[in-house]
Amino acid sequence: MGMGNFLLVPEADFNLLGRDLMVELGIGLEVRQGELGIKIFKLTLEDEQEVNPEVWYTPETVGRLDIPPFTVTLKDPDKPIRLRQYPMSLEGRRGLKPEVERLVSQGLLESCMSPFNTPILPVKKPNGTYRLVHDLREINKRTVSRFPVVANPYTLLSKLGPENMWYSVIDLKDAFWACPLDESCRDYFAFEWEDPDTGRKQQLRWTVLPQGFTESPNLFGQALEQILQDFVPAPGLTLIQYVDDLLIAGQTEEQVRKESIKLLNFLGLKGLKVSKSKLQFTEEKVKYLGHYIEKGEKMIDPERVQGILSLPTPGSKKQVRQLLGLLGYCRLWIENYSSKVKFLYAKLTASNRVIWEPKDEEQLQVIRKDLATAPVLSLPDLKRPFYLFVNIDNGTVYGVLTQEWAGKKKPIGYLSKLLDPVSRGWPTCLQAIVGCALMVEEARKITFNSTLKILSPHNVRNVLNQKAEKWISDARLLKYEGILLEAPNLTLETTSLQNPAQFLFGEPTQTEHLAHDCLQTIEEQTKIRPDLEEEELTDGEVMFVDGSSRVVEGKRKSGYAVVSGKTLEVLESGPLNPTWSAQACELYAILQALKRLEGKSGTIYTDSKYAYGDAETGCMLCKDMLSNIFQNPEAADVAEAKEAPATRQDMRRVLPLIPETEPYKKKGLKQKSAAVGGTVKTPPCRPALHCLIATLAVINKIAD
Repeated sequence: MGMGNFLLVPEADFNLLGRDLMVELGIGLEVRQGELGIKIFKLTLEDEQEVNPEVWYTPETVGRLDIPPFTVTLKDPDKPIRLRQYPMSLEGRRGLKPEVERLVSQGLLESCMSPFNTPILPVKKPNGTYRLVHDLREINKRTVSRFPVVANPYTLLSKLGPENMWYSVIDLKDAFWACPLDESCRDYFAFEWEDPDTGRKQQLRWTVLPQGFTESPNLFGQALEQILQDFVPAPGLTLIQYVDDLLIAGQTEEQVRKESIKLLNFLGLKGLKVSKSKLQFTEEKVKYLGHYIEKGEKMIDPERVQGILSLPTPGSKKQVRQLLGLLGYCRLWIENYSSKVKFLYAKLTASNRVIWEPKDEEQLQVIRKDLATAPVLSLPDLKRPFYLFVNIDNGTVYGVLTQEWAGKKKPIGYLSKLLDPVSRGWPTCLQAIVGCALMVEEARKITFNSTLKILSPHNVRNVLNQKAEKWISDARLLKYEGILLEAPNLTLETTSLQNPAQFLFGEPTQTEHLAHDCLQTIEEQTKIRPDLEEEELTDGEVMFVDGSSRVVEGKRKSGYAVVSGKTLEVLESGPLNPTWSAQACELYAILQALKRLEGKSGTIYTDSKYAYGDAETGCMLCKDMLSNIFQNPEAADVAEAKEAPATRQDMRRVLPLIPETEPYKKKGLKQKSAAVGGTVKTPPCRPALHCLIATLAVINKIAD
């Protein structure tokens, strides 16, 4: 342009010649992948004159917070961690020497003679200089960590409303080094340093919170949060802090500009340093926590997406975990994320090495496509109602959280979770109860108890009121009722829509084919035999069963017993595999009673709600649950026997409807052979007494 000359000095914090011109133009020079580029700054010369120059970072300065030194607690501190220094090239040592000398001169490092020693690494930067990296993994393993109170990035941006259109992002430079470390703990962070010129070896230790230490983010985050209590943003402006990254949001450019200058001066006064090159000053589009924020919306950083897409096919469990970590950060943008990454978690649980098959590659390509076409998500407006669509698919609950704008639903985030093993064994309409409760808990992290309307193809309210008691334990039932029925600002509705796409875009559906009666569906799915009636037997055998597994004199013992309900005689009892759980023993006792009722009609009582709920459906729907409960072949045989068709093993079938008896209200199990006509009826009895006799028989058998 003929306006001036520029001199690029990579080691300098800013270019020397042409500095005045660059400030006047509001631009800066930077090197990216070996190419020279221009970065435009919104920070004008007038703005910079209003900022305290002490806040800007330079290599000659270091931040210092006036706070009490932090202490660190290790497990077994009397057993020092002694790791030899990794072999380091001469080039690496020479590259680190200026950095080590700078840190020593600034008081961040000091000489010592410590019983602890951990290695360091030289990491070369793009500009040719070196960064000192301290390998503190062994120290981190032995550290007694404090409870982390760092903000959750998953929900942090919920504090930003869509009305905010201007932003500033402030990155604190070397923030951890501004926090002093108590002298009693400094020996833990010692390392060996050899001068490349003199060959002299010595130990150095940190006097401040070191980078790479597991507690540093938490400790600094708490310290900065306490300091920011003295900074009160102007009305209408929002300040967000995540460790050492700060964001200011407001509706107008002038508001954000003034507040940003005010915050910069406040930080400089407190002894913190800000990287001017990374400052995003009063802009409409900023990058924060790996997201781009613009006009009340957020999107994934394209560089992050490209990094994930360029990853090679994972060949080890470590690489699978790395892939899951990267994908998990983007889960809000991926519909039904939990279901799509099931195959990756299966690779981690497999006992052998990772074997990548063609079907795995196909599933990974689906996820990559979702990332490449990830939608733009709206920032939540806590003053407006939220709409949450929820559905169940193959043991996974998924949905989309939305808000209405100009008559259209705009997605806030795609939510999904894997159901627990127990609920995966329930009918789908009952799984919807668990799914809705899980989705409400996830949505509340974003909505902060704002008005929330849940829409699902399942009539959750009716199922919860009429069918849940037979399947769900009292503790679970109380939890789900509290979340779904008693929570304020929450409503439940039924919809014929089946997936988030239909919900978002209002695709036409054939309601008459999609709608279903949840209560009728549960009856059809759980009814074991077509001739089952809800009537009591007037005759037939009566048996009481019990199973137990407990520790006796330091050893676990298991057993079962079957007691006659008429004579109180112990019909049979015996020990079982000590590795069996109490639930497995209860099921085995029921199986033995069913064998005794072959060709007869009768009633079986049990005091185990688990056994009743499991046997009630003949294990027709419980394969996922049983695979997690039974870890031995004997117990698996019990479950398999109860699944057998009635034409082959009618004796092992059970009826699901058990009337309650007064005054004890003990629920039981009933079984009737298909060859015997009539109805089922519970004779007058004292169930608690009979179950107690069976329990005593089990205890006696275990004691033997």
